[in-house]
Amino acid sequence: MMKLKIRRQEGKKSWYEVFEVEERPGMTVLEALFHVQEKLDGSLTFRYSCRGAVCGSCGMLINRVPRLACRTQVSELRKEPTNEGNPEVLIANRKTEENNDEILIEPLPDLEVIRDLVVDMEVFYSLLDNVRPWLEVKEDVPEKENIIDHEMQLMIEQYTNCILCAICHGSCPVAARDKKYYGPAALAKAWRFDLDPREDEKHREQRRDIVDSVSGVWGCDTVYRCVAVCPKKVAPTQGINELRKRIELTEK
Repeated sequence: MMKLKIRRQEGKKSWYEVFEVEERPGMTVLEALFHVQEKLDGSLTFRYSCRGAVCGSCGMLINRVPRLACRTQVSELRKEPTNEGNPEVLIANRKTEENNDEILIEPLPDLEVIRDLVVDMEVFYSLLDNVRPWLEVKEDVPEKENIIDHEMQLMIEQYTNCILCAICHGSCPVAARDKKYYGPAALAKAWRFDLDPREDEKHREQRRDIVDSVSGVWGCDTVYRCVAVCPKKVAPTQGINELRKRIELTEK
């Protein structure tokens, strides 16, 4: 049997509740939550959609590490090391061996809790919109294909893999203390469009002006927590560092 210690919240009242779930091979944390909801407590509230690590809906804090519940295996949580050397769990306070049969599940940090494990994503999306994450093409576009060379396509692709799960936001120490900070996901998107050779230069410069602030690229602590937890290996910190370089070159 596996114990799920789940943080519950309704209005301003919050508490922790423990449920026992029979583990089966291949069980994910999301499946364990379904078991609790369907068999033990129908009031348990959590968000999900695709169940395949594509939509990003089921981001939550699992053993104090932001993760996707749909891709986190219960069996793997049992095997996790108790030290802090593992880069995948470097932001967690690891549990002791005797507590290895209990999984701690909490909502994503840095976002307001609506109920139980569901957080309000509106602030996250608003911060993303602020960096204007869309492509404005040049006026002299080709009549047919607007082709990018393969090397550039691969560079951009890493950042297009972002599924907006807010896991990076929930791991970011700057986002925790500064609600105006755009956050890793938004700044990674800014870099993705700055990279794109199809982007109109005027629009690119406007976006750089927006992120050229302490709420933007200069606010990052560069501790790489977002890189460690991203389920799609987007590496926002690298994009932030590259944006800093481009802004400095532009200002010279």
